[in-house]
Amino acid sequence: MSRESVPHAAPIAQDKIEKLHIQHLTPRPDFVGPLPTRLEWTAVEGADHYAIGVENEIEIPVFDQDGIKGTSVAWPTGLKIEAGTYYWRVVGLKGNRLIADSGRAAFVVRE
Repeated sequence: MSRESVPHAAPIAQDKIEKLHIQHLTPRPDFVGPLPTRLEWTAVEGADHYAIGVENEIEIPVFDQDGIKGTSVAWPTGLKIEAGTYYWRVVGLKGNRLIADSGRAAFVVRE
């Protein structure tokens, strides 16, 4: 999910921002260890689906998925990545409208 592919949303009222933030659960921010087998996050009221994106440290997409109905997704079978730093982001959508965003969180994969 590149920055360009994230749907544009109407401005969010300042008092609503805290309610519309998605928390990274697995891997947690700044996790260091083996490649996660799942990506998990908190639910956001009103989201009917989620999209995730994982990028390497030079912002090259490694894995993107849209249309996720739950709050977790398995790491794709057969997708191997090298040791290094990666960033992941989750957005919550209602229809085509972005209503929540996790921001980017880093995790480090060690061999």
